[in-house]
Formats: sequence, structure tokens, C-alpha cells
Amino acid sequence: MTVDIRLNQMVNALDAWLKTIPIDDVELSIRTLNALKKCGVKTLHDAQGAIINRQLHKQYGIGPKAVKEVEEIIRNVSALMPPLPPEQPAKSKRERRLEGVLEMFLSWTGALAVTGSADAEAWRELVAIRQEAEVLLDD
Repeated sequence: MTVDIRLNQMVNALDAWLKTIPIDDVELSIRTLNALKKCGVKTLHDAQGAIINRQLHKQYGIGPKAVKEVEEIIRNVSALMPPLPPEQPAKSKRERRLEGVLEMFLSWTGALAVTGSADAEAWRELVAIRQEAEVLLDD
């Protein structure tokens, strides 16, 4: 996985994290909190977007001190974000085929369990799946 993709995943995870945090749940001054609410800001994600788009700076009651306060809260909350899961290595063609065989096997055995019986076609399919699995496992 490239650095760009991983960075994009991190940015998306941070955006999603900030969307879950209402501004009422963080320690903002009453004046800043009321001014943000008046602007229609409900979450830290909204506040971050307003700062980035320079919309927050234009609102009455929000000066440089309030913007700095919001930025600091966003920085502190961002530091508490749970880490991304570790990067998964790319699966080989063999691993993907084995997963496919396993899925087919599980779906057929599940269908057999539901019906309680198996016809000749079902048995042929299960034998074919088993043979394909044996070939893959011998590789």
C-alpha cells in the first residue's frame, strides 16, 4: 500500500472520528460554544471545515482567540483518536482462490444443512470443491 493511500485512510478516519463528537461534549468557553451554535456548527468536523474554509473567522463573536481555542480542541481530540488497524499485506492469487473455495464449501454445506438432504448434483459440487481445494493446498 502506498503512502498516499495510507494517508488518505488516516484523513478519512479522522474526519469520521470528528463527525462523532458534538461541540457540546468538549470543553469550550461558553462564548465560543454559543457562537459556534449560532453558526450552525454541531460537531468538531463542522468546526474544522469552517476553519479550513475561513468561514468561522467571518462570524460575529468569533475572533482569533476563539478560532485558536477550537483548533486546540480539535488537535487534542485528534490525538485521542484510536489508531488505524495495521496495514494488511496484499493477498496472493492462491490465497484469494482458497478463500473463494472455502466460501463455496460453506455455502453448499449450509444449504445442505438447511434442506437436510443432498441430491447427486450437490454431492458432485462438493466433490469438485474438495478436489479444487486439494489442488490449491498441494501448490
